[in-house]
Amino acid sequence: MSNEAQTYVATLAVGDITAKYVLSRLADRADERFSCFPSVALLAAEAEKSERVIQRALKRLREMKLISDKERTRPDKSTTSSRYFLHGPWDRYAGTGVPFPTITTPKQKRAEQWAEPPREGSFREGTAAAEALAGKTAPSAPPASAPGPDPQHAQAADAPAPARAHGADQGGAAAPAAKGPSPKKPKERVRMNREQAAAMAAVEAAWPAELAGLLPKYRPDVIRDTVLDALAHGRTADQLVARVQRRWSTHGYADALLAHDGKGIGSPVGVAVALVRPPAECPDPMCEDGVLLPLESACVKCEQRRLDHRADRRNRQVPGPREDRRPRGWTCENPECRKPGRGEAPADGLCGECRQEVQASAARLSEELAADEAERQRAADAASWSQVLEDAHAEHQEREEEIRANAERERLREAEAAESLRIREKLLREHPELAQYAQA
Repeated sequence: MSNEAQTYVATLAVGDITAKYVLSRLADRADERFSCFPSVALLAAEAEKSERVIQRALKRLREMKLISDKERTRPDKSTTSSRYFLHGPWDRYAGTGVPFPTITTPKQKRAEQWAEPPREGSFREGTAAAEALAGKTAPSAPPASAPGPDPQHAQAADAPAPARAHGADQGGAAAPAAKGPSPKKPKERVRMNREQAAAMAAVEAAWPAELAGLLPKYRPDVIRDTVLDALAHGRTADQLVARVQRRWSTHGYADALLAHDGKGIGSPVGVAVALVRPPAECPDPMCEDGVLLPLESACVKCEQRRLDHRADRRNRQVPGPREDRRPRGWTCENPECRKPGRGEAPADGLCGECRQEVQASAARLSEELAADEAERQRAADAASWSQVLEDAHAEHQEREEEIRANAERERLREAEAAESLRIREKLLREHPELAQYAQA
């Protein structure tokens, strides 16, 4: 039983009540791999439907990419119930990274309706409704003061205060004010509108598969705040997705996972924040990692800052003896790349980008070989099936010829018997004296 699968399935928009019921029954039986293997007959009995209806529901779930199934066989090669695998955020929505459509709860619908501006006009500036729609928080009301004592008691209570202050001026140590535990400030809830929620979903779907597997299943507040801050700086969801994909390779996170020294990524949440947060180095708000939007031109301020930084490093460096200098890097062995690298050289001698290209080429070659083998197998099966059809046709013709020959022989026997009977009757009519011999 998987509570996570049940909770997620309840939020999906399937569009068919039978298919959603079947999906909920699969989620109720899901194991740690989010898989189960109930029979179609059992699902039909639980849903009080026919097996044909359950088969159509399973087909709809497969077309929506919500489930995948595998055929299972017994040791005697007979088939048994299939094994169903549920897809969701635990496997990045079947590897696509695109979330499945979900339902809109009444609470979300009310929130969306409240976020919409009133049809009859806007609220008066300064009212609570106007501040709520503008995203402002109303200041907390001061606590109601308790009824104080009469003026005489108040004067008597306030009288010792100057004496204590005078004693402190004369060198006496004033008693420190007693401090109790400060009350914990309640965490302020951040409610996103529809555009912000869509941008958040797009950014989360753009996480690389390696990073998505390391992030927690819940959404950390720091990631949400960073995405909202980037949107507030004038970036769109598509620009944030492009920023994440670009920084994953250019900032060296992909190489850190592929490194042979085992360093990897220490803080997945920190890496996610670094992939999304706005660049704090350049003061130009339209600068995107050294490129000005939307003209895609180089940022002059970033280039000048880079040159100044190099000049400062050259001024601070103290060159040592030439014989003590040793190469601390390596060069990619790909003759078309020759990109320099730092640290220990990898075993294959390739940089991260060249290694990914080699792996992609190997994967494409494997797919092509598998497709060729499948095509050859289909051709062989077609040839063998044609031979089987020819043999069956020849055998059918032989059987038909044999049947026709048997029918012809039977017809001849019947004709001979009829002719013999006719001749015997004719002889008896012409020679009745032979009747006694015929009877004998």
